[in-house]
Amino acid sequence: MPALNHLREGKTQLTVLSGWYSCSIGGVKRSWEAYVEQRMVSLFILVFAGFALVRFGILQWRAIWLTTANQPLSESLQLTAGIDGATVGAGDFSTLMGLCHELSPDLKKTSPWLREVSVYYRAVARLEQAFRAKFPSVSSWAKGEMQICSRYAAVVLDQSLSMSLDRQLATRAN
Repeated sequence: MPALNHLREGKTQLTVLSGWYSCSIGGVKRSWEAYVEQRMVSLFILVFAGFALVRFGILQWRAIWLTTANQPLSESLQLTAGIDGATVGAGDFSTLMGLCHELSPDLKKTSPWLREVSVYYRAVARLEQAFRAKFPSVSSWAKGEMQICSRYAAVVLDQSLSMSLDRQLATRAN
């Protein structure tokens, strides 16, 4: 062994041969730092992917109920509710939800997203009240969102009334 030959020859200076250790003492620190760095990168990717997934889910949900809210209302709903389809406003949500409970009590359970839209409406209404005086732009955005929620409730109620009317006509025809 070459290192032992150095000792036998009486040389006082020891040299560390590269073959004796897998890495230098400083390499242990670098290896630990690389491990931590890998874990941090993995954690960053996981958090970013989770955030992107949640954001995609919210935007997909929003696209679904915006598409529904943009459907035209029938004249029968306009006559029943006394609300013009073109002028459904942010404040009409409670009236429409009351009609939902009155005309079809199970609508909130059977209709997709109506419960979630109701929760969203209440949250946005609180936001609108909180920022009405200090941030009018937030308040106007919130009113627009509340109007979309009202429109969604009107369309869901209209669809429910139409299906109910179709069932009644089908049973009379038989």
